[in-house]
Amino acid sequence: MASLVDELINIQEEGAAGVLATVVEADGGAQAGEKILIRDGRAVLGTLGDERLTAAVIAEAAERLKEEKSKLVPLKLAGGAAAEVFFEVLPAPPKLIIVGAGHIAVPLAKIAKILDFHVTVLDDRILFANRERFPDADAIRVGDMAEELKSTAITPSTYIVLITRGHKYDEPCLREIIHSSAKYVGMIGSRRRIKACFERFKNEEKIAEEVIARVYAPIGLDIGTETPEEIALSIMAEVVKVRRGGQAKSLSGK
Repeated sequence: MASLVDELINIQEEGAAGVLATVVEADGGAQAGEKILIRDGRAVLGTLGDERLTAAVIAEAAERLKEEKSKLVPLKLAGGAAAEVFFEVLPAPPKLIIVGAGHIAVPLAKIAKILDFHVTVLDDRILFANRERFPDADAIRVGDMAEELKSTAITPSTYIVLITRGHKYDEPCLREIIHSSAKYVGMIGSRRRIKACFERFKNEEKIAEEVIARVYAPIGLDIGTETPEEIALSIMAEVVKVRRGGQAKSLSGK
């Protein structure tokens, strides 16, 4: 059986996410100091000796991963029992998917790499999506952008930026990811065009308002941008805001 250290190394090497839960205090079968390691929604190592507590810890671990914050959490269990558990979050490296390899994408990829994001660039034009323009990108994919997104693994540590060359490309891409578990979805465009897109999604495709409301559009923070580099900075600032729970004002009003 793998040791805790082995499992933690595996998680890091695979770029995965996990949560190490440690019982601080508990009623019932669990003992203080007991640990379980949670990955992919299940306990992969350790035991707590109490099925109720284990189920509660696994459920809470999913919430901790969404926030990417370690925390001491009091848990109430069925039958009146209670426990305090410390959740140590081991987040997956953040992944930025840039959809559209135009003039904003170049500085955006550079800034994202400085911030230690894994960067993927998607476009349907090899003249734009190539290693010469994106020397630091971790992956460059050329093909139909919506189809590429359809085949992409998207997790709560994924951030997606739609900056294609027009709404006829943005909308099919957004359709593929709007129901995904991505932590951030942002789309460039004028308020008029975005409003029209959202109305079509709501009225013609019956996409729920709360799902549409997840999309950050217009994209970026309100810092008065003009140049492609400034727009890229604004976009990455908004991504960091969402990742860290900041309060800066977004152009979308969020």
